[in-house]
Amino acid sequence: MTISKFKFNHRLALTAEQMRQIDKLAVEKFNLQILQMMELAAFQMACLIRQIEKINNQTIFILAGKGNNGADAIASARFLANLGANLIIITQKSTNPHHKHHLKLAKRLKIPIYHSLQLIKPPAIIIDGLFGYSIKGPIRQPYQDWILYINKADVPVYSFDLPSGLDPDTGQPHGLAVKATYTLTLAYPKKGLFTSKAKPYVGQLYLADIGIPPAVYKKLKLQLKNPFTQSSIVRLT
Repeated sequence: MTISKFKFNHRLALTAEQMRQIDKLAVEKFNLQILQMMELAAFQMACLIRQIEKINNQTIFILAGKGNNGADAIASARFLANLGANLIIITQKSTNPHHKHHLKLAKRLKIPIYHSLQLIKPPAIIIDGLFGYSIKGPIRQPYQDWILYINKADVPVYSFDLPSGLDPDTGQPHGLAVKATYTLTLAYPKKGLFTSKAKPYVGQLYLADIGIPPAVYKKLKLQLKNPFTQSSIVRLT
């Protein structure tokens, strides 16, 4: 797959509230399912990593939160396993139905699942799926320690949607945030990713198509240019 470069006007980036409206409209008016969009997000992350890294027989840690961002990350394990990687999922128990769904699939594929970072062998790659654009308030344990672990690891770090702990509107860390090597933001870029405060955390920024049709944006009167006419993943920075 070829990843094209897209010249993006930062002033057109969206707020977290606008993204919530887009997700809601996609589901309620266009009958897209959250699980469908998660599958695409997970597949796109696997494609991006395959483009950049040698992953066959490499160990990849997936650190997943309890929400939809964590479910995206867990879902990516299946696609990366198909590409020959050795996956380890680190997450906590969750009542989120999408999280539970993807975790159940991972268990059936016998992908190891842990609830702490008491692991001996270090990974070759880390996927950050702790928090998405709905983050609020200070980061609590064990996620503080998990973010510190990620930032101390001397390996490539791939963040889903935005580096965990980063405010989607301001780019300000919620006390601390993941320092990503690569960020794969989903559907459309968030404003916080382009602020000076976010620069030390975002790394190379990519954007992935997760199946939201342009009609959704038009319905909300957002006059946004379609970035995916050349490829389903585009590089923004």
